[in-house]
Amino acid sequence: MKSETLPTSGTLPPPPAQPGEGFGRYGATGISGGAALARQLDERAGSNLPPVSDPRGLAIRLRYLARDEQGLAWLRLAQVTVTERTIARWRTARQRPLPANLEKIDRAFWACRRHNLVGYYKQRLYNDGRGTRIEIHPVDQQHVAPNRRRELNIRRITVRTDWRRVVDAWNSCDQKALDDAWGAIADSLGSDHGAYQHISHIGFRI
Repeated sequence: MKSETLPTSGTLPPPPAQPGEGFGRYGATGISGGAALARQLDERAGSNLPPVSDPRGLAIRLRYLARDEQGLAWLRLAQVTVTERTIARWRTARQRPLPANLEKIDRAFWACRRHNLVGYYKQRLYNDGRGTRIEIHPVDQQHVAPNRRRELNIRRITVRTDWRRVVDAWNSCDQKALDDAWGAIADSLGSDHGAYQHISHIGFRI
């Protein structure tokens, strides 16, 4: 498995976005296919852990980051400039980070977590060329007038060759690249692929 290089400078990508939904002039709700891919990868990486503002969520992040020098390097990349003694006090709950540092810790954690999972995700999802089966749930049309609704079904396809670009775009939080990758995947749905550019959910196992 190829080792991913640790960035040496620049701005770290943000932590997972909070769920935001809604599009369409007739009231359908959903998100872009690229955003749904990222959401599922984030869920698998642990985005259901407590928020960084929660003492337990903070402790989990700091324990993950402080387990080796690379984790501490991510904190520095996130512009956390306090001493290692202060970080140790944060870890033992003897001192609480300021709100600005909480945001930086969260950013560092997610950048580190994604970085550490890139190679594993690519290997598992590519699956020696066999790919991974995904389940695509169409947009929610419950608020669309009956005469405006489209007949859209849950679709299942096997994705084989697009996982490298998907995971790289997820790692860098490049939404345009994610949506472009999804566009290539959705093309395999046939003539109604355009109806799945926005969806409600994608499910797959890693």
